Amino acid sequence: MWTSEKKSSQSMAEPSTTSFFAPGFRMNGDIDSNNDVRVEGIIQGNLTTTKRIIIGKTGQVIGNVKGSQVSIMGEVVGEVIATDITVIGETGVVHGTVLTNKIKIESGAEIEACIKKYKETPETEAIPSKTKKLDLHKRKEQVLQQPELAKISMEN
Repeated sequence: MWTSEKKSSQSMAEPSTTSFFAPGFRMNGDIDSNNDVRVEGIIQGNLTTTKRIIIGKTGQVIGNVKGSQVSIMGEVVGEVIATDITVIGETGVVHGTVLTNKIKIESGAEIEACIKKYKETPETEAIPSKTKKLDLHKRKEQVLQQPELAKISMEN
């Protein structure tokens, strides 16, 4: 009996390994952590950890989410990357892309996303995402330039 009391007193003294963002918490900016992360508030920015991410029922992330295990009971608008498993609960909402090794989707979940197998390649890093955005800008510029060229050719 003394040993169990000792164990419980040790666990009470140990620091928490979960970063918790409570309901009502609102943040604009990126979070990079080495702890488990639980979000019940609103984060507008990217959330990255080497461990587990839980988006609770009141949680919302508008940005990219990356962790080893990602559980979504709230809402994510962006790219979800899970090196191990993604679980989308019955109250979960995902709009974007999901890259994962394994996925579990509960009945009632709302998903409007492209789901792909996660592979450890440079494509899954943030830098190519910026490249894609630049390519989109180039495409817009080309579209804008084409009508001008057509107009010029009609005048000649």
